[in-house]
Amino acid sequence: MKFFDVIPSELFSPLASPNRVLYADALDVLYSAYRDNLKIREDVFYSMLRSKLEEQLADATFEGEDIDEEELRDISGRARFLIRKLCSKGWFEKERGDDFEEYITVPGYSSRLLELFHQLRDDSPVRGYSYVFNTYSSLKVANEGGNVYEKMAAVYSAYENTSELIKLLQMVYHNVKRYFRMQSDMQAVNQVLASHFDDLGQKVIEAYIRPLKIKDSVPKYRVPIQSVLKNWAEDDALLLAMANAALQDKRGDTVENCRSDLLQKIFWVDERYDNLEHDYLDEIDTQVRRCTRAATQKVENLMNRDQNVRGNLNVLLTALSRNRRAGDLVDQMQPAFQLYEQSFLSEKSLWFRKRPGKRTKAAPVLIQEPNPDADAIAQAGKLLRSEYGRAAIAAYVRGWLGDAEIREFKDLEIQDDKAYIMSLLAVLTSQDPSAQYQIKELEGTFSEYGYSIPQMQIRRKEKKR
Repeated sequence: MKFFDVIPSELFSPLASPNRVLYADALDVLYSAYRDNLKIREDVFYSMLRSKLEEQLADATFEGEDIDEEELRDISGRARFLIRKLCSKGWFEKERGDDFEEYITVPGYSSRLLELFHQLRDDSPVRGYSYVFNTYSSLKVANEGGNVYEKMAAVYSAYENTSELIKLLQMVYHNVKRYFRMQSDMQAVNQVLASHFDDLGQKVIEAYIRPLKIKDSVPKYRVPIQSVLKNWAEDDALLLAMANAALQDKRGDTVENCRSDLLQKIFWVDERYDNLEHDYLDEIDTQVRRCTRAATQKVENLMNRDQNVRGNLNVLLTALSRNRRAGDLVDQMQPAFQLYEQSFLSEKSLWFRKRPGKRTKAAPVLIQEPNPDADAIAQAGKLLRSEYGRAAIAAYVRGWLGDAEIREFKDLEIQDDKAYIMSLLAVLTSQDPSAQYQIKELEGTFSEYGYSIPQMQIRRKEKKR
């Protein structure tokens, strides 16, 4: 499904207008009304807009907006215009209730976006240290109890919690790298310190990284989580019961599909906990140490740049990099400096990806067909007519049937290559009207003397009277 098949095509147009700040604040007021009320009356939302956005509504110009002169005249009219504009773009719908009052209905896509916008505006600390412990506690409770449904639900809960944990770690990793890039543009000591200790320290390290090492420690709960999952995966009877519970819960079409899905999620969670420390936590720690070193060097450089050669050189090179007309001066300074590349060894330093060379078009290779030997062809034809001719096939079939009218291939005792070839040729020639037998294909296959043969039934044709 395409994105604009789900949401209206002009949903975000208010956020791209000159009054986007006002519209963003109005959407936050809509979120407050949606969060605090089951039924949102239009006059209640109107009163909230007036009371919370009175100053913004008074200062707005609404240039280029389709606002009426009466609406532009006072704050009340401007608040009415906000309601009309947001409703027309699809952020909410209006309907008349049984009491003849206008009520606001927020669609599902709008409620999700409003929740996201509010989270982005919210500065309160967010904690993310419940995923590992929730996985451990749900598996522990389900394992100690005897309810099969709880075990099945615990597997799906472990899968969802682990998925959310990985998303959290990915977000933390990219946030740390973002703060590292932001430091390169900072030119004030207080700005660097605030970014490192307040933003990175409180919003990322204290909120996410530190709890993952202490309160929601992956090394602490990894072994118990994997032990429970492995025990369940090795119990076939329990897996079958859990698959039946999953089928009743509409998590799959068949019992086999539910069992396969449960095993897949168990193995996925087990594998992720094996690699969480190396692939995620260690990489995040490396980026945090890198960011800390960079912040320390940045502060030292900014504090001493007027007192040593390194600081003066930094100021000089920074000014030259920002001056587009300093190209000649840079060329004159280039011979006076010896700049060396800084590098380091890591676990991947001794390995490099082999790059294939560019393919070149070569001359075509002519393949010569060998001249057939007439004598060899004649001998091969004679052999086929004598050993595997129709008379030989019919004799083989008569020997298989004997006095019986019907026999199955599994009872023929095909022990050598010739008998196996004869069985294939018998199937091919059974459609011949002159054949004295019929072959019917059955379901399945069987193995005998190293040969894998389909289940077949051979029947003697009734003689016409």
